[in-house]
Amino acid sequence: MKNETIAALSTAPFKAAIGVIRVSGEEALKVVGKIFSRDLCEVASSSVIHGNIVDGNETVDDVLVSVFRAPRSFTGEDIVEISCHGGVYNCSRILRLLIKNGARQAKNGEFTKRAFLNGKLDLLKAEAIIDLIDSETKAEARAAVSRMKGSLSDKINSIRDGLINISAQLLAFIDYPDEDIVDTDPETLREQITCSYSQIEKLLKSYDSGRLIREGVKTVIAGKPNVGKSMLMNRILGEDRCIVTSVAGTTRDVIEASAELGGVKLRLFDTAGVRDADDEVEKIGVEKTLGKIGEAELILCVFDVSDSELFDDEELSAAIMASDAKKIAVFNKTDIATAPNMTDEELSKFNVKVNISAKTGDGMDLLEKEIANIFPLGYEGEESVMLSNVRQYECLVAAQNELSHAL
Repeated sequence: MKNETIAALSTAPFKAAIGVIRVSGEEALKVVGKIFSRDLCEVASSSVIHGNIVDGNETVDDVLVSVFRAPRSFTGEDIVEISCHGGVYNCSRILRLLIKNGARQAKNGEFTKRAFLNGKLDLLKAEAIIDLIDSETKAEARAAVSRMKGSLSDKINSIRDGLINISAQLLAFIDYPDEDIVDTDPETLREQITCSYSQIEKLLKSYDSGRLIREGVKTVIAGKPNVGKSMLMNRILGEDRCIVTSVAGTTRDVIEASAELGGVKLRLFDTAGVRDADDEVEKIGVEKTLGKIGEAELILCVFDVSDSELFDDEELSAAIMASDAKKIAVFNKTDIATAPNMTDEELSKFNVKVNISAKTGDGMDLLEKEIANIFPLGYEGEESVMLSNVRQYECLVAAQNELSHAL
């Protein structure tokens, strides 16, 4: 790997003012030097040089070249970054010239992989970089930056150091039982192990919040046909993603999208209205709706306040009540009718009730507030420590299981 010099476009492959091509490896300076109008061999690290990319006698582009010498670079290798004019053809041509002159196309994530293998960052920080790139909300990005800066790594290393210290004490006692080298009082060791166990337990409890920040809350918008589910979806998204008509049964398939509401990332599913349908396609849509309700973490149960029979669909009600998801009763169309009062029995089926008009936007601030109250993600800034994926969770569960055996 170290003998290969890799190159890739670091910016999006679209029409743009600037494009950045990154080159990393032992021959990075040499490879770029073959197509650059100025000599890079004696250029100091962290320098920016102006010049031209050339192909023989032809000038390809007017660029800035940034040089980062090993080991003081992202990958720990020599890195050269070419800031050229953006555009699919221009960036592609420069990349082809680099490959022609000794580099190879980098694989997905290979720069970060090299940084990890060269000890420039640990696996937790590498995962945080991917999370930051994939982030879609403010909370998601802030949590990723916190992990990228080492909040989770520092916590894990602290637990690891404590366990190494306990292990050292036990090994010293086993090897030198007659020597008064360390205090190996069983109760003291038990307290130290219990402390490590508790620290892991605290991290494990953060997983649900971390996962929801990263992946989003599975949110199903459910209700009878023509209650305004698709209009609510569009209102949350801020765009006309779903077709809205006055014809009942317009939505026949599940439509998925992501949005942020109340600081919470929602994975939204607009579903077909549930009713006894004769149309085969609509029947399939209803089956999909009932399936999504069973998978949901939050159900927005939409009711049309102008409908005199709000709660008359037994199949839909049974599916919603059987779900372990949080449930919000969303009384829609308050711009044309008044929301009815709910009995205590009806209210007990939902976490909260909200009156809105998806058409005008009235009440959306209350819906946003209630979602934030139901899902307090517990993110408290850059120093907040959270797990974010299954791998991290499973590793800590395995460690905790071993400690439980020791106790």
